[in-house]
Amino acid sequence: MRRNLLALLLVLTVLVACEKDYSDFVKSLQSSIQDPKGIFYHKAYERLANLSDTFGPRMWGSTVLEAAIKSMYDQAVAEGFDNVRLEPVVNFTKWVRGNESLTLYSPRPTPSPLKLIGLGGSVSG
Repeated sequence: MRRNLLALLLVLTVLVACEKDYSDFVKSLQSSIQDPKGIFYHKAYERLANLSDTFGPRMWGSTVLEAAIKSMYDQAVAEGFDNVRLEPVVNFTKWVRGNESLTLYSPRPTPSPLKLIGLGGSVSG
């Protein structure tokens, strides 16, 4: 047991020692994003704003979500990303609003239907 632990520590030490240092690369990316005159300044915010303003709410299984996914795919291809692909999603539950009703039986002597807006059989979480 002790021998296995020492072997594992040795392997981890070798892996850490061989790991490439990306700190300069990350710092250059950060500076290019934070530079107000750079081409990447505010790009993530602009893409998010465009997605939200163009497509609005994107409910699971909706045609709006499909259009938003297609738009993001087209943008990734236009930017020159490698190996961009769409994968089929199967076995998902599409949420559809059901018919809700509420009747007040007590403390009134006769049942009184109440008007309401509910979320039907939504799953919490």
